[in-house]
Amino acid sequence: MEKTSFELFAMTASAIWMRRNKLRLGENSIPLGQIAASAFDALKEFQQLRPTHAQIPRTARAVRWRPPPESCVKANFDGAVFSQVGLAGIGIIIRNEQGLVMAALTQQIPLPASVEMVEVLAARRALVFAKELGFDRVVVEGDSANIITAVNGRIMDLSAMGHVLLDIKSLSSCFSFISFQHINREGNCVAHKLARQAANFPFLVWMENVPPDAFEVYQLDLLRLQ
Repeated sequence: MEKTSFELFAMTASAIWMRRNKLRLGENSIPLGQIAASAFDALKEFQQLRPTHAQIPRTARAVRWRPPPESCVKANFDGAVFSQVGLAGIGIIIRNEQGLVMAALTQQIPLPASVEMVEVLAARRALVFAKELGFDRVVVEGDSANIITAVNGRIMDLSAMGHVLLDIKSLSSCFSFISFQHINREGNCVAHKLARQAANFPFLVWMENVPPDAFEVYQLDLLRLQ
């Protein structure tokens, strides 16, 4: 019962947040008096679909997105490669300590020489995005262990991506608090979805919202915050 109550609260909070954003943008939204019923119906639908995930290994289920410390935001980044068209994609989502989305981004870039270069460019873009939006205390999180290790390293990197790492270290000094963390792919699904969106959209930013294709995984992250 306690778990169900939390899930209903998460659904309701998300519905209120999305309604606020739609009203601010002048878009149609459900009446305030219907939010509770809408959240209940959404939770019921989610619970009916849940058995399809029953065979996921326990170790995979344990990997989940976790909110940043109080007064911080977390910027998750990911990259995607579209080699057939010579392009790559960057996806970024910034969320607050309650798990609510502050901003999201998808962006196309020319295809770099390696997948690692795509990831390090995505990490740098996450910092620039957070800075552009005025965030001062940021946790940056991605699923490339090599990139997170390189960013946190103190040895000068002389590889092709060394200059990007230097840019990241320089940008890091703009924040009063900055931390770089690694998470497995299972906990970075929203950023991955956003990176894949770049195949169709050269550049899009969503304020306090996510695109429909990423909404389900974003909602799942909220439900897992227990």
